[in-house]
Amino acid sequence: MNLDISKKNLKVLFIILIMSIPFWWGMNVFANNLESFYFARMANGTSEIFTAQLNRIILLHKAEQRQRKIDSLQIGARAAISVEMDKNGKERILYENNSGQFLPIASLTKLMTALIVFDLNETYNSSQLIIISKEAFDQEGSLRYGDLIVGEKISIENLLNIMLIESSNDAAFALAEFISKDAFVDLMNYYAQDLELADTKFFNPTGLDEASPSKESNFSTVQDLARLAEYILKNYPRIFEITTKKNYRVFNHDGSLRYFMPQNINELLGEIPGIIGGKTGFSILANGCLLLVVNGEEKGSYIINVVLGSGDRFGDMRKLIEAVRE
Repeated sequence: MNLDISKKNLKVLFIILIMSIPFWWGMNVFANNLESFYFARMANGTSEIFTAQLNRIILLHKAEQRQRKIDSLQIGARAAISVEMDKNGKERILYENNSGQFLPIASLTKLMTALIVFDLNETYNSSQLIIISKEAFDQEGSLRYGDLIVGEKISIENLLNIMLIESSNDAAFALAEFISKDAFVDLMNYYAQDLELADTKFFNPTGLDEASPSKESNFSTVQDLARLAEYILKNYPRIFEITTKKNYRVFNHDGSLRYFMPQNINELLGEIPGIIGGKTGFSILANGCLLLVVNGEEKGSYIINVVLGSGDRFGDMRKLIEAVRE
């Protein structure tokens, strides 16, 4: 009897032992997996920390390199500025020299002229034809590829392109004269005040030096011009799109070809990558002027660069952009 009970107990114990094997095996697998998971998380966390630290070191190194280039920058312009706008609209001045100095701005004036034409879109319909007056024709500065003719009719769209690509004074004056030159100049100064360009004053829509000793030439500061460029980018980016056209065909109102502009006056187009837009300027009083907007390193960012009073506006702009770009 006792022997039979012992045998039964032995069988039960054996069965329990057999049945527990999968459990203990499963527990062991679970422990191993948990350990692997823990170490994987540890390794992954360490990798993420290392990558973040490495990226921070790289960014700091780039920033130091850029600052060294900016600190050693030497350009001949009387005033210059470089302003970076990140994708969130946060502004950072990368470089400035005499940024508050009043200086004549020559044909950079035409950015304001274009802004008013775009803003008064009910008055300035792009297909509207304007008759070229003798006063518009008599503006100084001949065009490279075809002067306007007294009495001819030309569309506002064409005049805008001629003004911004070839920097035509005739076209700028004709656009202003459409509502009266004096009224247009008053508008230019009203817009300047409204945009808080406190150190900017306009006397004509072209940027030409005034011949009369009693009249002043248009003047501004690189700081104000950067602010104007920022406003144009946010509200009327097509103005800068026009300035990046490498060539343009001017058509008569009957659809026939008037003349062909094979080259933009801005020599840096096609040379400096990522140009969003810009405007050239030159006069005896102003010397060389140039505003150029380029893409920044971060997607959605851009850098506004302005040089005034330069003996080599394109050379100075090259140096400035090379210094401020990472």
